[in-house]
Parts: sequence; structure tokens; C-alpha cells
Amino acid sequence: MSHSWNENEAIGIETSTRVRSTDVSQANYPSKKTNNKHVNEKKFDRNAIDGGNLGARIQALTDSEETSSILFCPHIWQRYLVRFVAFTATLPAVLLLWAAYYQGRTIVSYWTGDESSHIALSRLQMLSATLFFLVEILWAVDQLLVAWQIKSYSFFGTWRPRLRLLGENNLPSVDVVICICKESEALVYGTVLAAFDLDYPLDKLRVIVTDDGGDSAVESGLAALRSRVGNVFYTSNYGKATEKPPGVKAANLNNALQFIDSLPGGRAELTAVLDVDMIPDRAWLRATIPHFYPAGGYQEDGKEIGLVCGVQTFYNIPDNDPTNQSNSLRVKCYHPIQDQAGKGQCAGSGWVMRRKALDDLPGGQFPTTCVCEDFYTQFLLGQTNHWITAAVAEYLQCGLVPDTYQAQLKQYTRWYLSNLAVQDLHQLSGHSWISLLEKLVWKAPVTMVGLMMMHLKPHLATLQLILFPLLFLTKTPLIVTSPDRSKELIWLLRIHAGSVFFSYLHHVHIGVMAGYRASIMDWGMTKWLSPHYTVAYMKTYFPGLCNSTQSKKSTAAAFVSTGSLKDKLFERFPARRGGLSKRLNHILLECGVWMHCVAVTAILVTAWVAVKNLPEASNNMEKLLSILLWVFWPSNQAFIVLAIACFTPIKYAIWPPNVGENHDLLQKVHNGPGAPTSFLFRPREEAKRWEERSNPIWGGGLDFVTVYTIWGIWAGLVFIWAWWL
Repeated sequence: MSHSWNENEAIGIETSTRVRSTDVSQANYPSKKTNNKHVNEKKFDRNAIDGGNLGARIQALTDSEETSSILFCPHIWQRYLVRFVAFTATLPAVLLLWAAYYQGRTIVSYWTGDESSHIALSRLQMLSATLFFLVEILWAVDQLLVAWQIKSYSFFGTWRPRLRLLGENNLPSVDVVICICKESEALVYGTVLAAFDLDYPLDKLRVIVTDDGGDSAVESGLAALRSRVGNVFYTSNYGKATEKPPGVKAANLNNALQFIDSLPGGRAELTAVLDVDMIPDRAWLRATIPHFYPAGGYQEDGKEIGLVCGVQTFYNIPDNDPTNQSNSLRVKCYHPIQDQAGKGQCAGSGWVMRRKALDDLPGGQFPTTCVCEDFYTQFLLGQTNHWITAAVAEYLQCGLVPDTYQAQLKQYTRWYLSNLAVQDLHQLSGHSWISLLEKLVWKAPVTMVGLMMMHLKPHLATLQLILFPLLFLTKTPLIVTSPDRSKELIWLLRIHAGSVFFSYLHHVHIGVMAGYRASIMDWGMTKWLSPHYTVAYMKTYFPGLCNSTQSKKSTAAAFVSTGSLKDKLFERFPARRGGLSKRLNHILLECGVWMHCVAVTAILVTAWVAVKNLPEASNNMEKLLSILLWVFWPSNQAFIVLAIACFTPIKYAIWPPNVGENHDLLQKVHNGPGAPTSFLFRPREEAKRWEERSNPIWGGGLDFVTVYTIWGIWAGLVFIWAWWL
């Protein structure tokens, strides 16, 4: 399925070169969209959004308008090029499967006892080679699934326009819910004041702070603020939650909904949610709300938009961002692509939801089965066969990333495990596996394979960290062929080298949206996170094997608020940073990076041993082929790629990145008359421009981007050279 822009609903949308939300200019929409009708000839009807009456217009922005750094909207040429990412992702996977056909025949003939194979390898060597072969196939299958389950949407979909809601009268009412849990008072007040500074009528806005930590100081402070503004409320979920473990964000949100139900008028037409560490842009609501209206969104098989989310950016991204916390590739590339399929990513903060869509959730509440309520809410809306979700390609909120390696690690493992828990969703909806899967975009068998690969993918990289030392120590060639099939070996070299080179070009291709460095770093992040994911997976799904008596939900997948994770070493603050020995003890031992140290050491040492024990060669050509066959065979999962990726957290421990103090990242903004306070703090423009300092093309030194670039170019040279053999 795909959705398309409804040309007939364009009446009521206007373009303007001005960007102020109060602009009420009478500019015409382009004639090809409106059939030369003036935009003021038609207003939205009273049933446009949950029975509301919109007394304002919607403004469509062009690519040249609002070019502030907080906004992201790809240019036309970027949108055109990204349409073909599914094809550049498919080519290397197809090449690998082609190579698997050749090599698979040899391996099968060995294990079936065919004497014509003439393979002089021991059982242990063949077992190691077979495992390495199977891992390559599974990687190829995963790449194909990603290409055609996600990336193919870009070929058929339509880019969502950038819209602004204009006017002041008869706008829909909004409940802005801010979730907190043990964060500092300054952080809470800063976000609350930013919510009141939104470009939206205060008489249509209520701010509800829902507290999972029971902070009496925050409660009294908000009570004082309420005496001045009236429409800010505090409610606490502390001690109320019956879910295990307590503190799940969904339970905190549900507590806010119950509190809102007790207020005069009950729930507003729209419910908006902010994390306490996210400062919304003033245009947040005016940029998201228009997409709920028929003229502001897509039409897909009669479905309506139930949830709209704005993109997150951050003002404390460290210099050179070695661990890729910005996630800019997913934000700038994958999320807009998913949006084109009506499955816009809900980022957990900065999203707005229709009351009717919320009522369609089981019990009219957010699901508490998993700690990632945003993912499940989005999924369940899709299961209703009535709602779609939208992702606005604009930076509409700016906040904080976890500022320690431990906090970042907990965040990533929580995301990973929560995505895996999609297999437990039948507990939420009461439907069977098949009925759930049939409602997804692809048919059940394909989706089932995709879910299996979601489980397997990180463990494949972890397995390869073990396989490479085993291959090198047992003197097992990376590619197994019969001695009498020299031409087959040459063809395998061509195919594998081509696969690596075209895979590298694919990363260059998707880097069109987010930048070259961001694309390559995202590829490396999947590798150095793999050992952490494997450990978290084992603790969660096989607690008995890990000598754990905890339940599945209370282990690695448990929610831990960022406010409760204290930074004692100040890893990223040069003036306060703890000593090297303390950092190494914490990151290597307490955070589990010792696994990466062991893996890097074992791979490099055994690779050196393999180089020293290469078979004798009669000429330089045979020697070169021997080096390739036993050590440096071109592969997307080559030992040098895995080793340098695993060095990333080690490099972080020794040479942590730097980030400025809050007083350097924020600036005081003075409010006008009638505001709750005379000033508030917002991120500085230079702090929001983190890409300029965090994503240079080269990182220098032992940097994954540099090494992988060299590896990709080298594979291309081998690919060309192999055709001369």
C-alpha cells in the first residue's frame, strides 16, 4: 500500500514567503494544486478534526522558507536520489546470494561425503567455514528484507509537505503532557516554561506535569506557577503503578490521562507529549496539527492520521560524536521513508495524538506491556485499520542525549529489546499471530522472517567476533572451494569484492540525506553494540542461563529514567572529568566494554598468526591470492571492519569526547508581556548546529569512518583487479 497527496483537498492551503504563524496573507496556492481557486474561498468544515471548528488557514512552506538550523527538509535533488536506495541496497545482497550458490554446492558436497569435492580440511575447519558461510547468507537476507520492507517505500511514496497552522481563533484544544522522573527542578521548569512559550493561544493549552518520582519541590514550584498562569497542573504516579517494574513511562502517561479526565471538560481534542529534557520549538504545534486535517495529510484507503511526531535534535551532542548519538541517518533518511508508507516513527517525545485515536487504543490508554510505549502505540494504531501515523521532517524539539556511556547503553538496549517484544503484541490486542501479521504491509511469511532476523542480526555480528579467531587459529580459509575449481575461486573473489564495494556505495547513497559520516557511523554502530545487545538479550529471554532469578520484564529491558542515572565521572566535561583509571574501570568493567577489548585483541593477534602461517606460494600472484583467501578476503563483515568498530567504545573510554556546560549551550530569551516569567532559556543556535562540529567527513586516527572508507575503496580496487585474472 502507498498513500498519495490528495489534489482535491488542497483548497485551504496557502503558500507564502512569510513564515510568521500569525501571517494571514491571501496568497494563492499554485494553480496545479488548487485549480486557480483562492484559498479563502473555502474553510474547513466543523468535522475536520474530532468535531472541532477550524477558523484559520494552513500555510504550505517551500524548501527555501524557514531555513533555520532547527528545521530539516531535504532538497528536491535529495528526495529524488533517495528514492532509489532500495535498489542500491539490493545489489550487494543479490551478489552475496549469487556467491552463496557457488560456495554452497562445495560445502554441501563435503558434508554429504561426495569424494569429488577433494577438500583437504578437517571437520573442525569445515564447521568453522560453514558457520561463516551461513552468517554471510543471513546478512544478505537481512539486507534484502530491510531494502524491501522499509527502503522501498521511498520509491513509491510522496514526501510530506511542510505546513503551518495560521490564525488564533477556534483552534483545537491541546493537553501538553510532560513526563518527569527524578530530573532536576531547573530542567523541569525550563521545559514547562518552553511549553507556555509555544506559538499557540494559551486559552487552548493546558500543561500537565506527570511525575513518576514524587518530587514535592517540583509540585510546590508548579503550584506557585499555576497561581500566575492557571493552566499548569501537577500529578504524581509515584506509588500508584501496579505494573512490574514500576516506573514505566506508559503508566506515568496513563496517570496523566486519568488526571485530565477529572479536569473540567475532560480530555482536549489533542494530546501532546514531551519528555522533560526536550525543549519544543515555538512552531511545534502549528507545524504538526495541520497534518491532522484532510488538506494537510495523506489519504490512504480511507484512513486518517491519528498521530504526528516532529523530529528530535539535540544541543549537547559531543564534538566528533564517536558513538553516533545523534542518530541523524535514521531521523533524516529512514523516518521520512517510513512516513511515506503511513508508518511515521513515533520518537517518544514531541508527538501529538487525536483524542479519537487515543480512544481506539485498548482501554483508551497507552500500552504498559513494554517500556517503549511510543513503538507500541504506533503499532496498535496501525492494527485498528483506521489510523496512520505521520513523521514531520522538521526539527521541532531540541533536547539532551544521555551524557554518559552507561546511560546511552541503557537507552539503546531498551530500544532494541522493546522492538523485539513486537512478538508479544498478541497479549495487547487479543489477536493471533497470523491475524496480526496479515494486517502489516507485507504478507505474514515475509514479516515472520523479518521478525526472526530482528532477533538474529546483532547476534550474527557477535558470533563473527568469535568465528574470526577460530578461523585464523585453525588455519581455515575464509572461502572454501575445491582445489580443482580455480575459476570458481576467481569468480567468488569478483562477486564478494563487488558486494563490498557496492555496499559501500549504498552507504554513500543514503548519506545523501544525513551526510556521509553519519551513514558510515550508523553502519559501525550496529557492530559495536552487538555484544551489548547479545548480553541484554540473554538476560531478558534466557535468565536461567545467566544465573538470574529476575523476570523477563525486570532485567535488561527495564525502564530507567535518565534523571536517576547520575554522572559521577563527568566523562564529557573536560574541566570536571574523572581520571583515566576511574573511567576505564567504569566503562570497561561496569559497562561491559571488556568484551570489546577481548574481541579486538583476539582478532588482531590471531590475524597476525594467520599471516605468519600462510601456505607457501610459488609466485607473487599465488601469494596475494593466499593472503586474500586466509586473511583479507573482501567481506562486509571482514575482521578489520569488526575490530575497528569494536574499538569505538574503547576509544571513548580513553579519549572521551567533549561537550560544553549548560550555561554555554543555552541562552536567555526575554519574554513579552503576559508571559509566566520574564525570560526562559533556549538552546543557542551554535549548539543546535552540532552537525558542523560532530560530523566532519574524516574523524582521524583509529576512526571507523576512515578505516571503512579505505576498506570500501580497497574492495573496489580488488573487484577491478580480479577481472584481469
